[in-house]
Formats: sequence, structure tokens, C-alpha cells
Amino acid sequence: MPTSPGKPKSDPSPPGPAARWRRWLQACRRHLGKTILASLALVVLATLVFADALIAGPVRTLVERKLNSELDGYTVQLARVRPHIWRLAFDLDDLVLRQGTHPDPPVGEIAALRFSVDLRALLRFKLVGDLVIERPAMHVNLVQLAEEAKSDVRLQDRGWQRAVESIFPIKLDRVQVQDGSLLYLPGGVAAKPIQLTRVFMAARNVRNVAVLKGTYPSPVTLQAVVFDTGKLSFDGVADFLREPHAAGQGRIRLEQVPLDRLDPIAQEFQVRTRGGLLSVTGSLEYTPEALTAHLTDVLFEELPLDYVTTTATKAIEDERIRRALQVASRARNAPGLFLRVDTLKLKGAQIGFINQGSTPPYRLFMKGVDLTLENLDNHSDHGRSRFHAQGAFMGSGQAVFSGGFLASAKPADFDVRLKVDDARLSDLNPLLLPLTGVDVAQGRLSVFSDLAVKNGRIEGYIKPHFKNLKISEHQKDKGKPFVKRVEMHLLQFLAFVLKNHTTQEVATVIRISGSTADPSIDQWEVIRKLIENGFAGAVLPGFPAMAPEEKKASQAAPPSPPAPDTHRAATEP
Repeated sequence: MPTSPGKPKSDPSPPGPAARWRRWLQACRRHLGKTILASLALVVLATLVFADALIAGPVRTLVERKLNSELDGYTVQLARVRPHIWRLAFDLDDLVLRQGTHPDPPVGEIAALRFSVDLRALLRFKLVGDLVIERPAMHVNLVQLAEEAKSDVRLQDRGWQRAVESIFPIKLDRVQVQDGSLLYLPGGVAAKPIQLTRVFMAARNVRNVAVLKGTYPSPVTLQAVVFDTGKLSFDGVADFLREPHAAGQGRIRLEQVPLDRLDPIAQEFQVRTRGGLLSVTGSLEYTPEALTAHLTDVLFEELPLDYVTTTATKAIEDERIRRALQVASRARNAPGLFLRVDTLKLKGAQIGFINQGSTPPYRLFMKGVDLTLENLDNHSDHGRSRFHAQGAFMGSGQAVFSGGFLASAKPADFDVRLKVDDARLSDLNPLLLPLTGVDVAQGRLSVFSDLAVKNGRIEGYIKPHFKNLKISEHQKDKGKPFVKRVEMHLLQFLAFVLKNHTTQEVATVIRISGSTADPSIDQWEVIRKLIENGFAGAVLPGFPAMAPEEKKASQAAPPSPPAPDTHRAATEP
């Protein structure tokens, strides 16, 4: 289409650099005031950025010196400081925290500490600051813990708060921890790490002064991963200004925490654990006046647990028991300590006792243990604790035991009932050999017991039943010395004589009665009952003058002792 002769032809090419420069200058002339302000802002920003870079080195030295001057027993190494004057903030990068007496390995490494002034609060004429702690990794080992334990200065008094305030005097209002971790390094080599990972914590309104004692103005939340798969959460409130130290309370929850990681620690107390899961729900409160832990539910699932004793560790074990009793005694009815568990359960547990000091060593255990413990408390005014458990003794005999106790009672106040039904005696040979020098070829064991301890006295009985007992057997006793084989045959004869030939059982009742310091067992009563059970059952049928009722009475077990008074209040030890 031809162009009109009166219109100039348009040039489709873009303007060159010179044309664009001219247009920009024209715009600056038209808006001269804005141009001057923008230029000043750029100059100030460039100056501040240059100042940040210029003072970074001297500030790093100053900050490191101030931190170390306030800390007691610890030192800090700082890689660099990045001031941000233009936004009233500064960052400390790559901090390394070391213990003075044991500097290697470092106690902690922190990727960054980011301090800043809350600009929104500043617009409301409030000068407060924020702190973000990025990727703190804390490491703890036995040597450093021991050093801390023997020090006269408590960990919370090492000057941590003074150190922070020396480099950032503005009061902190928000504190956050992002992606933190805590690693425990045991004395030995742990197959799996004992650690908390992915720790995220937030505390808000830190500087809000609580008017009334007992109020908590600052919300606090915490989430973490425990031993790679378990979960930890805390949702509560705190008063960071409480004197002489902060206070707080909240709900805590542990979910499916694997317990195999605790085996290196447990072995130091002669306990072996190879698995299991722990779940806990409850609440905690910590104040300068008291510590309260109220756990509503504690659940151990599929927990294998063995206590191992040896000759070499006997003295250590006795000392640990003594110290544990002292700790338990101090906790009973302690005015500033409140510990309570509503329900504690074991599901599918295996509990064992290993004696490596005997010859040969032996192991007693119960498998498939289901236990429920209710109302456990360190104060006597909360009533009696009750328990009920069942499992398979040595994998064969079904066992049920139940009872109750006052955890804070002195003297001891408890009752227990036990029933073990039809356990294989041959499974007990590892125990029988070191204790009696005798093993059995076959047989079944049942045990019934009812014991009560109250007011410094113990009353009750233990009633064992042996069924189809066979001590001597050619294949089992082959290779034993002649004297030992004769002994086995004599024991077999005694078992035959003492056996009730109607029921094919050997049974007796062992009465226990007396002071808890010196309970008495009438051995002659045991022997009499054995003879009565064996001889009377075989001989008395030939004496028609004896009435059937008298025969039954001679074979009957004595009644169990009366149950203790569950409503009695116990005194503090």
C-alpha cells in the first residue's frame, strides 16, 4: 500500500544509547527533587555498605573479646562478623564454642547468630531485638560432662546471658532456633548416634514483664527428631524474667522413640537393651520454687531388657544401689519436687537377669511381658500404686503377678501375688546347677505366692508344685562322676517318696512371717508338709478310721494372709 505523500516515513529501529541517555537526563531535569533524594539515598547506602565492609574486621575482634571476657570456663572462636548498619542488624558467622579444660572436640558449632532490631516495634517507639540461631550443633561427651559436674560453678551461671548482652545491649523479644542438633558422644563407640536433629524452637514476647507471680506471658514451641525416627514436641509458655531464673510450663509429647540408641549408656549400668520404642505424653512445669512432672501415659513397646551382674562388678552394683536408695529417699515427699505417672505400660517386653558370676552363667527371663502400673507418685497423699503383669516365665510357664504399694512409705508397705503355671523345669537347669549342683531331666514347676509387708512385718507364703519330676536320666547323667550319679539317683528316690501318687505332684507350703529385718521361715514346717503330701497321700488310704474330711484337711493349703489395708496413709521416710 503506497504511503501518503504528506506524512514522514516512520523508523522501526529502537533508539540508540545516546538517545536513551538524553531522555533520562530530560526526565531527571523534570523531577529534579526526586532525583536529588534518590541520589542521596544511593550515596548513603553505598557509604553504609562500604562502612560494613570496613568495620567488619575490627568488630569481629571486639565481639570475640567481649564474649570471652564474660564467659566462665568456655571460649568462643568467631570466623567473621557481617554488620548491616542500613537495617540495624549484624550477623556472627561460624562460631565455635570450646570448654577450657577439654577444648577438643568443641562443645558446639553455630552456623550463624543473627541479631536485628525489630523495625515494626520501632515504629511503635519500642526498642526491642530479635535473635535467630541458625544450625546450632552441640556435642556432649562423658569427659566434658564429668568436668562440668565437678565444677563449683553451675552451667547456667557461666555467663551466657551476660555475653549476649555485652554485644547486643538491646533487650531480645523474639528468639528462634533453626535446624539445631544435639549429639551425645559416649565413652565407647556407638553403632548409632544418640542425637536430636531438626530442632526448631521459637519464643515470642520474651521481654513482656509478668505482673502476677505464676503467669507465663511468652509462648514457646519446640519440635525435634529423636534418634532419627522419634518425634519430640513441646507447646507451652514461659516467664523469662522470673527471678532468680526463668520459669515455664507446657505439654510434652514423645512419639515412637527408638531405645536401641541408649544401649551404650545403659551398659555403663550393666543393662542391655537392643530395641523397643518409647512414647510419652504429659506436662512439665519448672519454677524457682518447684519442679513438677505429670506424665499421663508412658508406653514401652517390644522392649528387650537384661540386667547383667558379674563378680567383678558386685561392689560397683552395691554402691549404685546405695546411691539409688539415697536419691529415692530424698525424692519421697520432697516439698519442691512433684513426680507423677498416671499410667505406665509395657507391651510385648522381654525382661531378663543374667548372672555371669556363677559357674556356669545363667539367665532368667520373662517374655511377652504386658505390664500396667497406675498411680505412681513420690508423695504419699496421692494413694496407693497398683500393678498387674503377665508373661511367659522362661518362655514356657504362664506367669501372672499383681499387687500394690505406697512408693513413699516408710516402713515399706506393699503386697504382691504371684502365679507361675506349668514352667519347664529343664529350662531352669542353668540356675539349678550353680545353686544346687543338680539339674533335672524333665518336670513342670508351678509357684503360687501371696506376700504382704506392712508396719515393719512380712506375712505370707510361697507354695511350689513339682509335677512329673525326673532328676536322674541315663543320657543326661552320662559322663558325670560316679558319686554325682549316685546322688542323682537318691534325689530321684526322694522325689518319688515325697510325691503325692494320686496327683503325681510334689508340693509344699513355705510360710514367711516376722519382722522385715529378720523374716522367719519354719523349715520343719516345710519338711512336715512335704512328708504329709507324700506319705500321707500314699499311706492314709489304708486307714479306714480316718474320715475323708480329715484327709482333705491334711492336704489343703493354708489360706493366704489377709490383704493389707489399702487406705492406710504411709509416713515419709
